[in-house]
Formats: sequence, structure tokens, C-alpha cells
Amino acid sequence: MNIKKTLRLGVVSAALGLTLVGGGTFAYFSDTAQSSASFQNGTLSLDSDPSVIVDLTNLKPGDIITRDFQLKNSGSLDISQVLLKTAAQVIDVNNDNGTHNLKDDIVVTFLVNKDKISSPVLVKKLSELESLSPDLVKAGILGSVFGEKSGIKAGTLDKLSVQFAFVDNFQPQNYYQGDSLKLNWTFEAKQGAGEYK
Repeated sequence: MNIKKTLRLGVVSAALGLTLVGGGTFAYFSDTAQSSASFQNGTLSLDSDPSVIVDLTNLKPGDIITRDFQLKNSGSLDISQVLLKTAAQVIDVNNDNGTHNLKDDIVVTFLVNKDKISSPVLVKKLSELESLSPDLVKAGILGSVFGEKSGIKAGTLDKLSVQFAFVDNFQPQNYYQGDSLKLNWTFEAKQGAGEYK
């Protein structure tokens, strides 16, 4: 019996040893590959040149002022729209304007966007312009055919002309003497639609 036990124990030990040795030495082929991705957002950057479009003194009824300015896309993304936001404040020095509002008597005409072949873009009283957000880089009907498409491509600019007219109503407008008007324009750039890449 002891010999049988010893033999069995020897056989079991040998089997266990073979299992451990065989299990730890099998070989296989393997390979790995890595992939990486990076994302960098584009930039929207709109510049106005000059930054002060009009700075005038000694205005009188009947005066017409024309100025040129540029909207430049300095970013890496195309701009689809440039919306104009207007804020104006009248300083009534003698407090005698009554029902008259200087913003009603300043007419703003965007004469032309020279790159979009559109004329005129917009004609509005300054008071009306405050409640609007016109797109200054939208191509007109002729512009779509003969000029540039709407928007401003990255690295390019649009040249615009604007005219301010102090309306002469052929009546005394003495209540405006000495008054001043502060005009602030904000040009809000909008990106184009997303693309499938």
C-alpha cells in the first residue's frame, strides 16, 4: 500500500509539474497599434479699421459726412455674418430739446459694401438703427452674381462706405445748438455653419 501511495503521489506530482511548466510556456503572436487625435478650435477675430469711424464737431443741419471703413477677418474661421449693434446717447446741454430727438434727425446710410457690389445696404434714422441688427456683409442680388458671396473669408476684408446726414427740416432747430451725440457701434461676427469633416 505504501508503494501504491508513493507511486500515486509521484504521478500526481509529475502531472502537476507538467501542467505548471506547460501552462506557463505557451507562445503566441501579438501586435499593437496606436492612434491619436488632436482637436484645435478655430478662431473668430473681427477688426474694424479705423476704430473711430467719425469724430466731428461743429455740425449743423444740412451737413453730410461720408466715411470709409474696413471690416477685417483676422481669424482662422470664415465669418458668415457681421451684425451691427448701435447704441447712441444724446447730451442735451440746455435741456431744451423737448419732444425733439437728435437721433431722429441723423440719417445713416450705408452707401456700399464695395466687395459685395450692393448699394445702398441700408438707410435709417439713427433712432431706428438702434432697434435693428443689420448684416453688413450680406451680398445683394448683383453681389451674389458678380461680386463676393455673403460673409468674410478668413484673412480677407470688406470695404464699406457710410454716410451721416444731419437733416435740415427748414425750420429753426436752435434747440440742438451745443448738443452732442455719442455713438457706439459693435460689429458682432457670426461663424458659418458647421461642416461634416
